[in-house]
Amino acid sequence: MNITGFVAGIVVSLLLVWRLGLIVIAFLPVLLIPGYLYGRSLLGLAKKSHAAYLQASVISEQALSSVRTVYSFVGEQRTAASYSKALEPTVSLGRQIGFIKGLATGSSGITFAIWALMAWYGSRLIINDGVQGGKVTAAGIVALMGGL
Repeated sequence: MNITGFVAGIVVSLLLVWRLGLIVIAFLPVLLIPGYLYGRSLLGLAKKSHAAYLQASVISEQALSSVRTVYSFVGEQRTAASYSKALEPTVSLGRQIGFIKGLATGSSGITFAIWALMAWYGSRLIINDGVQGGKVTAAGIVALMGGL
């Protein structure tokens, strides 16, 4: 679905106003590279976080399944300490995930910069070359939505 939307957005943009479509194609790497890096980084951190939560889950499951033994040997403190120790990596991983999500949100400013360039160039096409405003608007929207 995403690949089809991407290709169709570019093709329709080129069919509507080819000069505006070429500008969008020139700036597509600026849209695609941060998205790829964001997805890849987030996937790796999510795997590490899942592994840490899985380890903590195993500790809690073992403690709950043998709650009488834990209670009889006064092992509540040790079980709680090992559970907390298993969850310690998730704190730093959570910070890293938040930082990466913040960078991804901040990089959406690139989209606004491309919109501004397309609006400026589209207005030049309308004023100087007599291109229809609706075609310029549609080409810009389709191209950026395909790129996103």
